[in-house]
Amino acid sequence: MLIRGGTVVTEAGEARSDVLVRGERIELVGPDLEAPGEDVLDATGLYVLPGVIDPHTHFGLDTGTGPTADDFASGSASAAAGGVTTYINFATQHPGQGFADAIRAVRAQADGRSHVDYSVHLNITRLDDGWQRELEQVVDGGVSSAKVYTTYKDSVFYVDDWTIYRLMERSGGAGMLVQMHAENDDMLQGRRRELEAAGQTSLAFHGESRPAVAESEAVARGLFLARATGSPIYFVHLSSPLSVDLVSEGRQQGIVAIAETCPHFLCLDDSVYRGPDAVRYLMTPPIRPLEMQQGLWERLSAGAIQSVGSDHCGYSLAQRGDTPSFTQVSSPGIPGTETVLSLLYSFGVRPGRLDMPGLVRLVSANPARVFGLWPRKGRIEPGADADLVLFDPHASGVLADAELHSAAGFSPFAGLQLEGRVRSTVSRGRLVYDRGVVRADPGWGRFVERRPFEPLDLG
Repeated sequence: MLIRGGTVVTEAGEARSDVLVRGERIELVGPDLEAPGEDVLDATGLYVLPGVIDPHTHFGLDTGTGPTADDFASGSASAAAGGVTTYINFATQHPGQGFADAIRAVRAQADGRSHVDYSVHLNITRLDDGWQRELEQVVDGGVSSAKVYTTYKDSVFYVDDWTIYRLMERSGGAGMLVQMHAENDDMLQGRRRELEAAGQTSLAFHGESRPAVAESEAVARGLFLARATGSPIYFVHLSSPLSVDLVSEGRQQGIVAIAETCPHFLCLDDSVYRGPDAVRYLMTPPIRPLEMQQGLWERLSAGAIQSVGSDHCGYSLAQRGDTPSFTQVSSPGIPGTETVLSLLYSFGVRPGRLDMPGLVRLVSANPARVFGLWPRKGRIEPGADADLVLFDPHASGVLADAELHSAAGFSPFAGLQLEGRVRSTVSRGRLVYDRGVVRADPGWGRFVERRPFEPLDLG
């Protein structure tokens, strides 16, 4: 395959270049390449980007109320349509499972059903006898990240501080990156009791029921545990500028800490909860006020946020039902992997908050480095996997639910004017999405083993 005439964008800059693909790898990058007999993709007027790596998806998630509408087939199709060539899903350790059992269970759902490459994060819920050795075996098997939750007490997800501390005593030496969903559960419950006592339980109060201070407190606690143990830590879906500032301060003190945010915190504000379609925007943490959104953009532009993930959790609106109260929300989460690239281009690059190399760094190069996929993924250089996106910066229009590929059947971003769309996605040298059509068969995507985590400079 020869991709001809495009503007190749890497984290180092932009250049008019062609890309020659042999088999599943990139062979040459440069101007005016010739490859008689090869399939040619005309990229004139388009950006050619490294494939997006979405480090935060929940395909096939079952929290006890039933699985998400998006399984690995539909979720990965949506990913491919958004320029995502590798995603990392979560494998929850359910009762009776060891670490390896949890990973095997998710791989059994994904293998043979994914349109693009994937890996998994372990979601640790407890530490059984012999867990230290099993942790090392998991890392040796190519899974080098594990998530813990500081909220959702009385569910399988919550783990207490002692469990997190014990895990972090060993994780760094084992090459395991600990990820944290940071919300102080006691603070959430306290605020919830106040709202219930005041009769303020409609969806208009969903954002207020999970205050940003609860996130920032848990971030501070996670940083303390990282400092005390020497473990690296990655904070998922940060919604508050204060939380990002705490991570930046920790990094200045020598803590290996990484901040992730999501497009919904950058492109929406909490006024959506006061509208008639509030049910479309129910996720945790919730969408924040406009001033917090602006604060996140300032920090993203300054390099204080190192990664962007979709937190795709594709429940349908039918599954959620006509929920009248935030106290009855049993299936929080939104679809989003298909829209990450267009949203960041529309709300980041076009207004001048990001440049194109900065966009590539956030969605491709940095996730590849952080999660042990570099140098195979996240770059456009000879020897790398031919994971490429042809992105049309001139395409524009109002996003509609019907144009997306998620089985959830809706997008919280529907109705927004987007500038720039994915035209084509190439996964390991194969055209898997082109002009609105997912072309790969489920099963083209492979499980990708990742290297152990190593401290790295992300700027």
